[in-house]
Formats: sequence, C-alpha cells, structure tokens
Amino acid sequence: MFTSSPVPQLDVSARPEMDEYLLLRETHHRVANMLTVLVYYLREEFRRFDDQNISESLARYEARIVAFGELNRVLTVGWIGARISVQNHVEHLCEALSKAVLTPQGIRCEVLVEDGHRSAEWCEGLSLIIAELVMNAAKHAFGRRRDRLVRVEFINRVDSSLCIVSDNGIGSTSSARGAGSQIVRQIAQKIGGRIVTNSTRRGTSVTFVCPN
Repeated sequence: MFTSSPVPQLDVSARPEMDEYLLLRETHHRVANMLTVLVYYLREEFRRFDDQNISESLARYEARIVAFGELNRVLTVGWIGARISVQNHVEHLCEALSKAVLTPQGIRCEVLVEDGHRSAEWCEGLSLIIAELVMNAAKHAFGRRRDRLVRVEFINRVDSSLCIVSDNGIGSTSSARGAGSQIVRQIAQKIGGRIVTNSTRRGTSVTFVCPN
C-alpha cells in the first residue's frame, strides 16, 4: 500500500495571494489520502474470497488506484518560491500519467523535455495543464485507432518557453469550449501564458506559450 507524502505546512499570513495555491495543494493531498483508504477497504472486502480470478482483478484495480494516488502527489511539488527542474518534474509527471491513464488504454507516451528552472508554483500550474490535456487526449482523441501516441514536449527559447501536448488521433472539428479547455486556458493565463490549439485529421496539438 502506498503512503502519502506530507504537504509542507506554511505560514501564508503575509501572503494572502497564496491561499488559492495552498488550497489546491491540500486538495491533491486529501485525494491521495482517500485513495489510500480505498485500497485498504478493497483488500478488506475481498480478503474472504478464495478465487484466483477475483485476486487477479483486485490486484489490477489496486495498481490503478495506486497509480492515480501517485499522480496526485506528483501534481504537488516543492516549496512555495523554490525553483525546480522542469525536466525532472515533467518526466516524473508523464511517468505517473502513463501508469494511471495511458498504458491501460494502450497509448504510448513520448517525452522530449529541455531543462530549465522555474518556480514550484509555475511548475504545478504547468502540471495541471499537461495532465488535463493528456487525459483529454486519452478520452477523446483516438476513436478506434490502434496505434495511439501522446507526445509531451517542453522547449526553452531565449524569450519564451513552449509546452506542446500532441496526439496522432483523428482530430476534432468542434471548437474547444468544454469545461476542461476553459480550465486549461485559465491556468495558462494565471501563470503568465496562453494556449494555441491546432487540430487536423492527423491529430491535435495544444501549445502552451509563456514568456521567459
């Protein structure tokens, strides 16, 4: 059974603008704890059944729940104000997304990340953008396509940083007005960037552009 990492307890009395940020951190922490409890209850509930098929199914579901718990922990990183490696963080996030979301659906994930250092707050905002876009692609992009690929790229330029989440799916002709798309745009704006979307029959790419 996995154990959740404690979230640092910080005094934000002099920084009221961080209340929303800390609330988000606490939410991820609580979700991870609830998933831990869920794994415990699953084991207790099915312990009395002596059936190999049930045991194998339980093990698979436990692994998925553990993966989602790890994903929630990855979405919270570092101390407020600390600068962390974007490469390490994005690679760890994509590994967690693969285990929890992509691999069970037969979707490959390619990660190409140039290193740079950004604040923990900025990286957590980027995490939410990447997670939302990857999960949206897993849910909507592929239809019956068998060769499924999601690519996450982070490019450091002199004047800006680009994060591109793309897929080789069937594309979309509808405008991006769903709740998830609106959340992504709001997060992008909050951390100082903007979103650019391009979709064709060969797939969809969503680019987060942020000045350095």
